Amino acid sequence: MKKFFVFLLMMSTSLFLWTQENFDKFVSDIQEPKTMENIRTMENNEEPQEPAGFRLKNRTVELSIANISVDVSNNFIAVTDIFKNPFYLIWNIKEIKQNPAFIYRDNIVIDIDDIFNGFTFNFNAVVKPLSFNYNRNDKWGFGLDIGHVNATGNASVSGNILRLEKAKDEEIDAGAAVFADVGVPVFFHVDEVKIKIRPAAYVPILYVKPSITYNNRNKDGGTYIETVYDMRVYSLVDMNNDKDGIKQDLKDNARDIPNKNMGYDFGLNMEYPWNYDLDMGVNIVNIPVPFATAKLHYYSQVTGKAWLDTSLINLSEMGDEEQSPKEVLEKAWHKEYKTEHGYDSDGKKIYRPFSMLFYLNYRPFDSTTLSLIPSLGFSLNWLYNNIFSFEGGLSARFDFANIFIPVLGINYNDRKWKNSVDLAFNFRVFEIDFGLSMQSQDFLKSFQGVGLGANFGIKFGW
Repeated sequence: MKKFFVFLLMMSTSLFLWTQENFDKFVSDIQEPKTMENIRTMENNEEPQEPAGFRLKNRTVELSIANISVDVSNNFIAVTDIFKNPFYLIWNIKEIKQNPAFIYRDNIVIDIDDIFNGFTFNFNAVVKPLSFNYNRNDKWGFGLDIGHVNATGNASVSGNILRLEKAKDEEIDAGAAVFADVGVPVFFHVDEVKIKIRPAAYVPILYVKPSITYNNRNKDGGTYIETVYDMRVYSLVDMNNDKDGIKQDLKDNARDIPNKNMGYDFGLNMEYPWNYDLDMGVNIVNIPVPFATAKLHYYSQVTGKAWLDTSLINLSEMGDEEQSPKEVLEKAWHKEYKTEHGYDSDGKKIYRPFSMLFYLNYRPFDSTTLSLIPSLGFSLNWLYNNIFSFEGGLSARFDFANIFIPVLGINYNDRKWKNSVDLAFNFRVFEIDFGLSMQSQDFLKSFQGVGLGANFGIKFGW
């Protein structure tokens, strides 16, 4: 009975929306009646137009669920170093089912020298469980994004450190964060300019930006190597508790999150049709609202250092029966650390990554079938030692009647090159989005599969 009721509700909603669309057309005909005088004016002042081809309308009401995106990249190990060519895998799928070991290369060869030029790693995952959007004839609309979660992290170690070369206060670049937000996207037109705004309330769940420095110098005929680290991990709840304690702490303090932890920012997109085949736009993400920055108070901190002084190693003592080689080496090696758990009453101010991209939408054939989209801008990300980075790239968007929409792109975003293929299969009542990408901090290696990304999403509506 419940299933039958839901079916009737969906049918009645679709019928209402279809009726509304035809009613809008009926009202427009009434407001501008096609009298003989109007027809003669049209014939005298307007050139005859070719009949428009079929194009699927955009959904008026849309529900997006299970929108997931995962990206992992590095500049060292490629997928092709370990696994066979993907075309070989597809062609020999039957043999692989019988023996999964066929997916690996016969001779796995990894050039270890590459890592001594420096190692970088980047991770990003986005989960958007639920979004609702209303679109009024592509003129204005609004929506609601609920429970979107973004986890991101990065690490970078220079070649000097990996080669154990001489250096002074050289830093290891690393950081990680997890955010959750609720947003209200809105779009409308001011004259010819299309404006999109997405105010959002966000809460940082976890945030860490460690300080790690490396020193290597000569000392008394030997070498002195030292690593000093200070890692403070901020969290929404006290991580010193066990699982049950964390759950209880989160439950008890849930009401205080809007006042103590929540921050506010917004996104802004403006697009202007320069002429019939070219649009100009700017897209700005995560603009901080003044005096409304998110904060975290609980922290777990680990500080310490480790050093090796080879001048203290006496090789002649290794042959001494009174001292073992291990005891001799321990004289030259030292480490110390301490841990601390606490509450920062002032709180750690936390911003989400900011970006601003200027772009063009060029339609070379005077139709929506092909759009070339170059972009250029910059980003600010406080999870990196150098927060500033340029961003940009080029994408080609194909649109076949708003039913099949492939997008090919080569872009530099979030400190990595990303070569992507995104496909949208739109049947109006539902849509499936799917994409794959190869990525790396190194441009040439971004074509070799040292990093991979995938995204998937489902939309329903009418």
